[in-house]
Amino acid sequence: MSSNSSMPVDLELKKAFQGLQNKMVTTTQQLKISDAQVETLKRQMAHSKLVISEISQLPDDVRVFEGVGRMFLLQPNAEIKTNLDKKIKASDEKIKSIETTKVYLEKSLRESENNLRELVLSKQQGR
Repeated sequence: MSSNSSMPVDLELKKAFQGLQNKMVTTTQQLKISDAQVETLKRQMAHSKLVISEISQLPDDVRVFEGVGRMFLLQPNAEIKTNLDKKIKASDEKIKSIETTKVYLEKSLRESENNLRELVLSKQQGR
C-alpha cells in the first residue's frame, strides 16, 4: 500500500522537476539573448564615441556625411555629434533596462529552485 501512496508523490515531483527544467531552459536562453544585446549595444556605444572623437578634431563649420539607412546625408558637425550623443544615451538606457530584466530572471529562477527544494523536503518529511 505504501508503494501506491508514493506514486502520486513521484508524479508530483516529476511534474515539478519538468516545470523547473523548462523554466531553466527558457530563462537561460533569455539570459543569453540579453547578454548578446548588451554586448551589441556596448559595441555601438564604443563606435559612436570613436566617431565623436574623430569628428571633434574637425572644424565646427565643416559638414560631414552621416549614414542614414542606405544613404548618406550631409549634416553640420554639431548635429552629428548631437545625434551620436542621443544614440549613446539611448543605448545606455537600454542596457540598464536589460540588466534589470536579467536580475528579475535570475531571481525568478532562484525562487523556482527554492520552491522545488521545499517541495522535495516536505515530501521527504511526510514519509
